[in-house]
Amino acid sequence: MKRKILSVISILVIGALSACGPEATPTLSVVDVQGTAIADAWMAVTQTQAAIPTATATPIPPTPTETLTPASTIAPLIIPTLDLAPVATLPDTSTTNPCNEPPPTKPLGTTVKIKFLNKSDGDVALAFGMTQENDKKECGTYNFTLGRYQELEVQVLAGCYWGYGWVTGNKPSTSQTPDVLCVTDTSKTTAIWITAEVINFH
Repeated sequence: MKRKILSVISILVIGALSACGPEATPTLSVVDVQGTAIADAWMAVTQTQAAIPTATATPIPPTPTETLTPASTIAPLIIPTLDLAPVATLPDTSTTNPCNEPPPTKPLGTTVKIKFLNKSDGDVALAFGMTQENDKKECGTYNFTLGRYQELEVQVLAGCYWGYGWVTGNKPSTSQTPDVLCVTDTSKTTAIWITAEVINFH
């Protein structure tokens, strides 16, 4: 008998405890989940459409029509004429000094030998020009380039010359002849030194 009472009491206790427990959460069926998803999608579409501003039509401005304007008539321009005195003729400067031109490639006149010695402390660009024509009407300016301490032997027309050199290097300078250098002796080679400032016989 006692066993039956204990069994009944334990069943009641279990029933009471299960009644006090939390309620079971309801579960959605597959159909309910699909319906919720479709409803959410339609709500997003509706809200997007509502956010789009309504199109307002703006009137198109009228295109301007071309109006023809009468052509203006311009009176002919009358230019007054002036009586000018005749202009005095200027001297002809088209002829250049032949001594400033390159010398003839095949000279007819007498030639002499010169040895230039660069005694400056740099390279030299040398212009060596005749002061007047020789007896064959030949004249010209020679151009030579000498490296630092270089010697250069050349053959030029016999005559009187001026010299001008542009010296480059650590101390650039100009070198020139103090006087006219006349080279006419055909029996020897004339030595001319070029320093940082002077071009002269040696």
